[in-house]
Amino acid sequence: MTKNKSQRGFSLIELLIVIAIIILLGIISVVALNDQRGKARDAKRISDIRQVRTALEFYYSDENEYPVTITPIILGDISAQKLCSKKAGAFLPAETPCDQANPYMPLVPKDPLASGKYSYTGIAEGYDIVFTTEKPSSLGEAGTYHAHSQAIDRQAGNK
Repeated sequence: MTKNKSQRGFSLIELLIVIAIIILLGIISVVALNDQRGKARDAKRISDIRQVRTALEFYYSDENEYPVTITPIILGDISAQKLCSKKAGAFLPAETPCDQANPYMPLVPKDPLASGKYSYTGIAEGYDIVFTTEKPSSLGEAGTYHAHSQAIDRQAGNK
């Protein structure tokens, strides 16, 4: 029972090289996927902040002022899950009823990462929402941004 030279298989070295290439491609895919996840979370953050800004402008048009806070509040947190009228108390927990049929924002968004947050500070004439991006986005480089009635930028302040 001698082997015929025409019946050859792969050598151990060839198999190891193929396995190494597959592992390398897998690692590259995971790294690229994580980068895309960060960009997707940033796109959601920007969309969330734009929606909150729109709701705040509707609030302002009806109430003639923005929701006033003594200390910064975390949007989407237990205490600030919806945006109702000034009479009801502006940012309220989900179970608290609004005094109007349709709140300005029935579900205030929260940051897609558990460790992230949207921080709102408001005075009658303006507001400042602070949030952080992970990757470069349509706003610019990764970092902390401030949203107010005029724009979303890196400058703080109630404008």
